[in-house]
Amino acid sequence: MNYTPSFDIAKAYTGGYGDFSGKLKSGSSGMDPWSLGLGLGSSLVGGLFGIGQVRTSAGIAQAQIDALRGATLENRNLRDFQEAAQRRGMLLAGTTLKDIEFGFQKRAKDLELGRLAERQLGLGSEQSKRERLARISPESKEAARFENRLAIERALAERKAVTDAVFGPVRGSFA
Repeated sequence: MNYTPSFDIAKAYTGGYGDFSGKLKSGSSGMDPWSLGLGLGSSLVGGLFGIGQVRTSAGIAQAQIDALRGATLENRNLRDFQEAAQRRGMLLAGTTLKDIEFGFQKRAKDLELGRLAERQLGLGSEQSKRERLARISPESKEAARFENRLAIERALAERKAVTDAVFGPVRGSFA
């Protein structure tokens, strides 16, 4: 069953839907024209403010959508930049960086075998010369004699301790 409401303006103003002349009919309530005007005016003002609120809400929603689109675009650009940087790094690691590293290693080896090798050889020769001179110096000879004398005295003390333990203290010619 289809119900279609019908509203006839002429019928509303002529009293077909009620008497709007300000008089009360028996058994029904009426509305005076001032109240009707105020009601229509307030609904018109409310409608205008409602439209304003709807426009404001729509503007806020549109701003949120625009911000979301901007953030999405920014994230996409950042992701693309990171992928490009990663690809560039892989390309450099596979080609150019190997050449650069080889150049550094070659220069280091040239220095090691060239100028630095000569310097190292000179330092080694100088070190060897100092060691030889230190071994034949009078101070080192005196220190060696002193160490030998201490070693002999230690050996004699050990032998004397053994004989003293077996025979008791004996006065000998070396005491």
